[in-house]
Amino acid sequence: MRSPHVLIDEELDALADPATPIVCSALVQRTLTEMMSDQRITIEEFNHYCGRLNKIVDGRKEVA
Repeated sequence: MRSPHVLIDEELDALADPATPIVCSALVQRTLTEMMSDQRITIEEFNHYCGRLNKIVDGRKEVA
């Protein structure tokens, strides 16, 4: 079983690829929320990953 951190990193990396639809950001957000809810990641980690997610989404909006 892969660590939650590896899974999140893979999802964020995929989202950073312009070929990935931006709407997939909602799926990443849901993954983060579920992992925090069932304590696979801490609130600090959740905040860190949400920051990365927001940065990726903002960067993609600037390019579009």
